[in-house]
Amino acid sequence: MSKAVVRYYRNKHQREFHEDISSKRIHLSSGFGGGKTYALIMKMLQLSKLNRNIHGGFMCPSLTEFKKDVLPLSEQIFDEYRIPFKFHGSNYYYEFPWTRGRVYVVSAERKIRGPNWGFALINELTLCPLVRYKEVIGRVRVKEAKHPQIASVGTPEGWSNEYYDYMIENPRQGFRIIYGDTRDNIDNLSEDYITDLEDSYDSIMQDAYIRGLWVNMTGNRFYYAYKPEVNDDKKIVRRSYAPVHVSMDFNVDPATCACWNFDGRRLTGFDEISLEYDMSSSKSSTERMCDALIAREYYPEDVIIYPDPAGKHRKTTGKPDIEVLRACGFNDIRVKSAAPRFRRRQLNVNNLLSKGIIKINPDKCPGVKKDLMGVEYDPSTFEKVKTNPKLTHFSDGLDYMTDILFPSSGNKPRSRVERFR
Repeated sequence: MSKAVVRYYRNKHQREFHEDISSKRIHLSSGFGGGKTYALIMKMLQLSKLNRNIHGGFMCPSLTEFKKDVLPLSEQIFDEYRIPFKFHGSNYYYEFPWTRGRVYVVSAERKIRGPNWGFALINELTLCPLVRYKEVIGRVRVKEAKHPQIASVGTPEGWSNEYYDYMIENPRQGFRIIYGDTRDNIDNLSEDYITDLEDSYDSIMQDAYIRGLWVNMTGNRFYYAYKPEVNDDKKIVRRSYAPVHVSMDFNVDPATCACWNFDGRRLTGFDEISLEYDMSSSKSSTERMCDALIAREYYPEDVIIYPDPAGKHRKTTGKPDIEVLRACGFNDIRVKSAAPRFRRRQLNVNNLLSKGIIKINPDKCPGVKKDLMGVEYDPSTFEKVKTNPKLTHFSDGLDYMTDILFPSSGNKPRSRVERFR
């Protein structure tokens, strides 16, 4: 049998995770950058060795996630420690020289059918449906396996996540959870990473995404950090001789925008416009919005617009909406090539709300306030619930604007900002 000795520097929670080979089910709950996936790959090597000649399984939320995250990291680790291996890309399984057993990779996007495993590993468990985890449990059933362990890692996603009840409220017998703080992995992170995370997240999110703890995210409110006593100020008015920053979401009914002051540090909302669909008008909703801005003396030369990125292609009628803005004289338009993902939007705006960086005049911005108080998210996808046609429009515009003015710390820009002049 081929021998491979691997000694890697382990932080505290990685050591606990690796040394426990007796718990039937073990889960490492850690913050971002805590070394979860690294520990799981090392666990794969360990369990394949302990359960020699027995097949195992490795589940990820998706094969795309596996190819972008797990596979490159595993190849890096195996090369670093000179571990001979084969990965079969057509059938998705690993082979190692010390065992005839394979480690099969499966996606949580589909029902798991057929395989019999002696052990299993799961990356980003909290992003996989609970029903898939139960299917994995049903597949680890090879009698000859000496260590039929199911090892998983993930980042906690709040009390509304279905794993909270399964792991925390009513933990199953034989289940062990290990908590890992990102700061314990500081030796493997860039100098500014921890500071960037702390700057990006409010205190609740720091508990989850740095300390790895399960926290209450206040039900299913998308903007859970909004508090009237912190974020409302009836004294907010338009600042004289300062640009008006306009957050805009392109819709036919209603068309919406909000007007903001921005001093380079704080964003304060002082007005909003909502236009119902007018069948009698020959103008598009975007053209009517331009007219409404000018009627309130928000003239093109004084306005910076942050619209829905889809407006470069979307047409409420006729031309693409951004072209309509330019045709109406609004030339300072700042937009990214794609809208940020909902989870990133949620974390970014809540961080700003919790620090009082975003404030509104509730009397002048009732639609913005209604969104901040009432928009919910789907706990399985983190996307905004859009069943109410009167909600999400103002807050979508706010998301687009803050993604440009306050790019999430610790994240490289995923798309460049385009300015249309």
